[in-house]
Amino acid sequence: MIRTRWMAVGMLAAGLAVSSQASHADEPAPAKEPAEAPKPQATPADAKAKPKDPFFGDHFAMYLETRGGPANIDPIANPVTAGVQLSTNNELELKDNKAGQFTVGWTLPRGRGQYLLIFNGIADGNYELNSTGSQLSYKTSDSAASPLTFVAPWWHVNIKDGVLRTTKTPPVWNSATDDANGNALPDFNELTFPTTEVDLTAQVPKDLGNTIQTWDLAYRREFGGQKIRARWKAGLRYLHVEGAILTPSWLKGTPDPADFGFSDGVLSNFLLIDQKTQGYGPMGSGEIQFHFWRQRFTLYGELEAAFLVQSLQADSGAFTYFARDESTEEHLLVPGQGHVARDINKNAWNATIELGMQEDAEQKQRAAEHRRRTEDWRVQNSFVHEVPCRSEPYQRKREHEPLRPPALATERDDETQQIRNQRSDPQQGNRRDVLADVSRHG
Repeated sequence: MIRTRWMAVGMLAAGLAVSSQASHADEPAPAKEPAEAPKPQATPADAKAKPKDPFFGDHFAMYLETRGGPANIDPIANPVTAGVQLSTNNELELKDNKAGQFTVGWTLPRGRGQYLLIFNGIADGNYELNSTGSQLSYKTSDSAASPLTFVAPWWHVNIKDGVLRTTKTPPVWNSATDDANGNALPDFNELTFPTTEVDLTAQVPKDLGNTIQTWDLAYRREFGGQKIRARWKAGLRYLHVEGAILTPSWLKGTPDPADFGFSDGVLSNFLLIDQKTQGYGPMGSGEIQFHFWRQRFTLYGELEAAFLVQSLQADSGAFTYFARDESTEEHLLVPGQGHVARDINKNAWNATIELGMQEDAEQKQRAAEHRRRTEDWRVQNSFVHEVPCRSEPYQRKREHEPLRPPALATERDDETQQIRNQRSDPQQGNRRDVLADVSRHG
């Protein structure tokens, strides 16, 4: 009876649950409210547009560059003639020349290039002069001077490392012994130079004070990647050259007398031609750079050219020359005071080629510091290894400690004795091993 009632109650509860779920299923689902569209944010009336980046930037970005090294200058040929019968061939070679460059400028933003003021300077060092004085005459076997149809060398001048040497070795031709082709006339390959009649030496300055300066106002721009970069430059140039040129020469106008009248630099001075050149005009250059090892080492080459309107002033100063006095019967040579000066205006190309390398100074400094630290580590490590470390846990601990200055010998002995005592005590040894295991697994 009781069981029947409980069954009826259960059936009634199940029916109510089913009817409740059915009624909920019949009810329509609530409609979703449409989401509100985002409202556009109001732009402030006083908001201003982003200012445009000015071409020249809004701050000063200075650029500085310096270079230096040796420079090569082509030999200078300076021939001199005194009439049609006397000539001198001179060649001046400037050595140990020094070159330098200083650049200051303004770097524009966003890779827009640079405005630069560039100064280049070259100064001569040592020099070597070779000179040969020739004339239309030779000496016969009886030491008499006779005319030639070609010039033959008589004087030789050499200056090197501040030492001057002048020699006179006249050409000699003997019709009886030297006429190889039998034409009764001296030929150049038949002349001999048997005797040096004059041999003079003297000390002279080692440099002539020649300088070359250029001032460039230019615009430069770069392009390229990390390994290979290039740049070009264009602008205006001002050129200034100043210095002197030694000029041995004949100081007479006729070969007679043949033994006399050449400037040897000892008995009679050379002509010292002071020169000054100024010029201006457009210039341009191109440069390429090859970077290696993350730009720690760089090879570069530069070609530069300028077309200049130049003015040259040359002045010899006062010197002594010899002229024949036609008013006397002997026609003697008499001295006189001479002066040579000339101004020349011309257009010329001024070209230079520069090759070189650059090394990162910071990298060299870091390498030097690394070498010093390595040497310090080696010194400290040698002292550390002197401490006897026979216990494995103790040795492992020492490897992880920072290096310290070496201890005194007495401290090392006490520490060694303490380690030995610990090894002789089993209890301390076991405790030490446990601590070592904890340190290894912790």
